[in-house]
Amino acid sequence: MKKKKRYANAKDVLPEELFEQIQKHYTGILWVPAPSRFYQERRALVLALHLQGISSQEISNLAGVTTRRVNQIIAAERKQDRDRQLAAASGK
Repeated sequence: MKKKKRYANAKDVLPEELFEQIQKHYTGILWVPAPSRFYQERRALVLALHLQGISSQEISNLAGVTTRRVNQIIAAERKQDRDRQLAAASGK
């Protein structure tokens, strides 16, 4: 079973000056997203594995996401495919 990522205390991972600057602007839980290319690459990985016939559970383990997220990515891709087909059929 894959170990869940743990939250880190900003005070433990940021330089003191940066931590103090952040505290001036915000106190509470703060989410720092990964660069957008990370999500694009992960999405591409999920879709490539799916096209190879790999199960959602195995994709989940390999990509480091939940099976629910794997299924969301696949469903979104199917919807985009349908939308593209409809657009092409209507001449748009």
